[in-house]
Amino acid sequence: MILLFTIYRSLKVAFISLGYAISYRVKSLIGVSVTFQDFAHRWAHSVISHCNISIEVSGEEHIPEQAVFIVNHRSSADIFVLLDILPKRSVFVFKHELLNHPLIGLALRLSPYIPVDRSTPRAAAMSILKAKSMIKDGHSIIIFPEGTWSYPPHDILPFKQGSLLMASKTGIPIIPIAMVGTETVTRPDGLLIFPGTVKVKIGPAHTADSHDHDQAEIFRALMQELMNSIQ
Repeated sequence: MILLFTIYRSLKVAFISLGYAISYRVKSLIGVSVTFQDFAHRWAHSVISHCNISIEVSGEEHIPEQAVFIVNHRSSADIFVLLDILPKRSVFVFKHELLNHPLIGLALRLSPYIPVDRSTPRAAAMSILKAKSMIKDGHSIIIFPEGTWSYPPHDILPFKQGSLLMASKTGIPIIPIAMVGTETVTRPDGLLIFPGTVKVKIGPAHTADSHDHDQAEIFRALMQELMNSIQ
């Protein structure tokens, strides 16, 4: 019975996602003024409410009008949790390879999000230029500096220095965020969605003068401290 409810819940999310995708595409084609981010925000809130996912947030007072948010990465559920709690004008930084993903590649191509291509220094520099352009336009940036999913226990993996390079070059506050519980909502090895509680702790603003190993370790330690303080 539990399995049936889980499958039903996951199919419901699939239909919700398809509905929002079609609606956004149709409105864009007929000239209705819409933004991808507004649709993404409403999609995330709908998924959370339909799947009985509870989000407990502390430190919301640390969210400024504009920032680079660095967040630990535990599952694909991180995406809709962050979309629900962070300012609408926030864009994700993602691996360029995801553009070829059969399920989410099209959505990413329609989005204002920032692909990171590490194949050449020129490609990496273009990602930084796009991030600066988005910042200039009033957007915030969301980065997963671990570069991949981390798993329980509550350990933060070493940061990719390229991600920190982008954060340090934008010239706006860097906000560390730690999350626990998304790994129980969607498992790394599947597409099923489960009800659960996600705890999010948002830290105060910091700045980065460099993107070297020592600076990366400072930010990793800050995020680890946030993670350890989640009850």
